[in-house]
Amino acid sequence: MLKDIQALRFFAILFVVFLHLPIILPNNHTYNELRNFTNTDSGVELFFVIAGYFLSLTLDKSSNHINSTPDKIVYLIKIYIKKIKRLSPPVYFWIAIPMLFSLITKNSELWLPYNLMMEKFFASFVWLRNFEEIGTEGNFGYMWALSLEMQFFIIYPLVYLTFGRKKTIITSVVICVFMMFYRPGGGPAWMFRFDPLLYGTLLYYIVSSIDLTKLSLQEINLSPLKKSAIGLMMIISLAVVPQALIHLWTFRFSAAAMISTVCVFLAVMNTGFFTSFPSILNKIVSYIGGRSFSLFCCHIPVWFIIFQLTHGHNISDSSRIVLQILSMFIATELTYQILEKPFIKKK
Repeated sequence: MLKDIQALRFFAILFVVFLHLPIILPNNHTYNELRNFTNTDSGVELFFVIAGYFLSLTLDKSSNHINSTPDKIVYLIKIYIKKIKRLSPPVYFWIAIPMLFSLITKNSELWLPYNLMMEKFFASFVWLRNFEEIGTEGNFGYMWALSLEMQFFIIYPLVYLTFGRKKTIITSVVICVFMMFYRPGGGPAWMFRFDPLLYGTLLYYIVSSIDLTKLSLQEINLSPLKKSAIGLMMIISLAVVPQALIHLWTFRFSAAAMISTVCVFLAVMNTGFFTSFPSILNKIVSYIGGRSFSLFCCHIPVWFIIFQLTHGHNISDSSRIVLQILSMFIATELTYQILEKPFIKKK
């Protein structure tokens, strides 16, 4: 795995966790001030562009000689099974935890009523959580992103194998341009913003058409400090620019996807734009980036478990927050080692 891609996953999950911090930091003045000029929900765009890029890479490398309809069906089934095996163990475990706590504790204010939690559990189980969240958004609705990614991974390969590479690319470009100006569905449309995944697929086709090795070795002749500065500038832009475009509600998602696409382009060159930091910092970034999926799945449920366990006890907010953050990282490592890593090896 490219080191710079892992670094981007680190920044993406950092954005997502920062976005959700109000859950454990209610009415925090410093946080609210930062949110006035940043909006880190663009971490989802970064995750999606990366996912779209590698989906196109997989399709382009492994589907060239598949022509007959039966072979295409078999190939699609293999892709779907592979994706489900990759995502399901951590997702299914961490959607079950809130449901079980809701049933056992009867604390509907913290965990939502059991019947509603059951609905959300089954919606996540069949990868339709983004549709379920339209009616009743809640603290556990973050699973919408994984549902949307799974839906895309089902539909895009089908379109690709049915209509071919050229028509798929043209259609993807048209959709991306269209969604700069209009997103069907109004308010809930943010849970259906699949265009960053298309940006990722298009980026792959651009990259595959150029001599990336020559470009990275001969054209990019920058010092590690300059590379780090450019990389950090792109990451900061990803947080700041979409917020500056808050009144252009539709286009700001497209802007986040475009900046994410540039970041992924720099990353796949593998020349250190996001890994030219001091060695110890690179190790931390790589460690967390490699566990970003597990961290994404568990962070909010773990925070609520600590809320539940500390309820009624004389514990300060600062101590509780520290406990929530530490527990989040412990749960991340356990999830990665037990529910994620074994299935990565089997891919």
